[in-house]
Amino acid sequence: MRAIDWAPLAAVTVFTAALVSLVEAGNELSVGTALNLMRIGGVLLGGAAAFALVDPVAANAGPAPVPRWVRQGLRCLLSGSVAMAVWLGAFAVVVSRLPSGQLFPLPDLLVEAVVGLGTGLAVAATAARFTSGRQAALAAVVAHLVLVLVTMLLPAGVQLWPPTCGYGHWYEAHRFWLVMSPLPLLWLAVANRDVR
Repeated sequence: MRAIDWAPLAAVTVFTAALVSLVEAGNELSVGTALNLMRIGGVLLGGAAAFALVDPVAANAGPAPVPRWVRQGLRCLLSGSVAMAVWLGAFAVVVSRLPSGQLFPLPDLLVEAVVGLGTGLAVAATAARFTSGRQAALAAVVAHLVLVLVTMLLPAGVQLWPPTCGYGHWYEAHRFWLVMSPLPLLWLAVANRDVR
């Protein structure tokens, strides 16, 4: 626990809490605004969790009694659990600010968040194989943001971030996210294997 750099995740937690509480404070949120808030929080939490995979002493520590995949897997589990707990807390705040009876499906949005978090961790695990220190996490954050931006710029027919719950390409997009959800885990497994 103490070997993990928690500062980025703590900062993003405070920012996400402020975002979902203060945007349009005192008013009910529209579904579009609520979607944007949850997606922004998910992307930022995925990037912040990447800092947990940076182990500044790994390069100089010599052989470890525990395999690298176990150490990195534990870091992923800890930071990923905290990030998802924060995201779920933000979701609860957002739902409490929506008009009653408004469609805002937790399963669909949760799949988006899980894929985003897994992708952020997988990119960080890959970067940590090639460089050490915070620059690995920074590289992962940039790559993660580029991946999100690329998926946001897809044409309307293959839109992966539909702007309205339950309409347009909503179900097709979330079917895609669900099918893709195992890929970040496989990517993490490969990226976290021992360095030879």
